[in-house]
Amino acid sequence: MHTVISTWTDIIQQFFPIFTTPGAKIFSDLMTGWILCTARRTITDIIPFADPYFQHAHDAYHRFFPNTRWDTSRLWKILTLILVKLFSPTGIITIALDNTLFHHSGRKVNGAGYWRDAVRSTKKNIVYA
Repeated sequence: MHTVISTWTDIIQQFFPIFTTPGAKIFSDLMTGWILCTARRTITDIIPFADPYFQHAHDAYHRFFPNTRWDTSRLWKILTLILVKLFSPTGIITIALDNTLFHHSGRKVNGAGYWRDAVRSTKKNIVYA
């Protein structure tokens, strides 16, 4: 088997400190399998792409998410830093926000707090928030 060092490997390896050594290997396999998977992205369908040589037991992949010790806040921090570095190298991020459903209230605010919720509404069922 050949070792390929790539941008993908560099990205995945940035997450390794939040896992144990075996957990980092399974995480790497699962993420690579998830990207390569052409079927539904369930653990069972990802495994043939994640571990084509069957180096780990099938159930090791199923146990990864519920049993592995890892810190999700560190994972999100690492992912955020990668994305900011990739998409905004200057570090300046422009954010467009919509505070339509933010809690407006008061006697002089007509219709305050009564808005059509575009996320939960459908054509037939309008939901107000």
